[in-house]
Amino acid sequence: MNPQTIAKLLQGSGITMLETVTSTNDSLRAMANAGAPDGTTIVALQQTAGKGRMGRAFYSPGGGLYWSILLRPAYTTEECLGLTPMAAVAVRECLRAVFGVSAGIKWVNDLLLDGKKICGILTESVADGISRQPAFVIVGIGINLAPPKEGLPKELQTIAGAVLSSAEQLTEQLYADTAMVLRKRFLHYYQGLREKSYVPQYQAALCMLGQQVTVLEHGLERLAVAVAVDDDLRLLVRYDDGAEQWRSSGEIRIRL
Repeated sequence: MNPQTIAKLLQGSGITMLETVTSTNDSLRAMANAGAPDGTTIVALQQTAGKGRMGRAFYSPGGGLYWSILLRPAYTTEECLGLTPMAAVAVRECLRAVFGVSAGIKWVNDLLLDGKKICGILTESVADGISRQPAFVIVGIGINLAPPKEGLPKELQTIAGAVLSSAEQLTEQLYADTAMVLRKRFLHYYQGLREKSYVPQYQAALCMLGQQVTVLEHGLERLAVAVAVDDDLRLLVRYDDGAEQWRSSGEIRIRL
């Protein structure tokens, strides 16, 4: 993959191409603090210190698309909670348009293909010191477009997948197309964030309803069945003892 070729293909798209960064979210945060405008978007071929939810490391080898967008929203903090599921819908539609694949969404921020994770999303916000509303928000998206040539680490081989079956299938044109279509679909839904136009697509793409899951909370694990997701994207789970709980955040793991 030639970053100079990709950069030329991205000219005029509003996306800045980088080759290797510690984290696209961190790079964009520095740009935001320096006054970068709303909608600034960067993409990198590799991250050396990628970040996941809950402070975890996010494995970010070559062959991935690491993409972050800066938002200076007129939305409230509560409305901005929809950015992560909205981004999942944008990713799903992008992958269908560019590669013809139909990925499933695992509540709340992962996309799966053939049962394996191919995308993670991390949304970070910085509050205004006076209003306490978001001064800016960064949405970071990492997509495994192709498997790394050196192969996945052993601990990820049963968990992580890729859109393409080999690195040789990934061209600069496909890479640039993915970055541009993703930005277009993301901004389409972002304009209607308050109206939640993405919610029906999110609900329809969920791949874990009716399945047994493990609910992780405060270091504990409980078996449950994922029952439903409402219009506020809260997840209803039913535990083995018959008790039910609506969850608005947290983490679940699909049991294989």
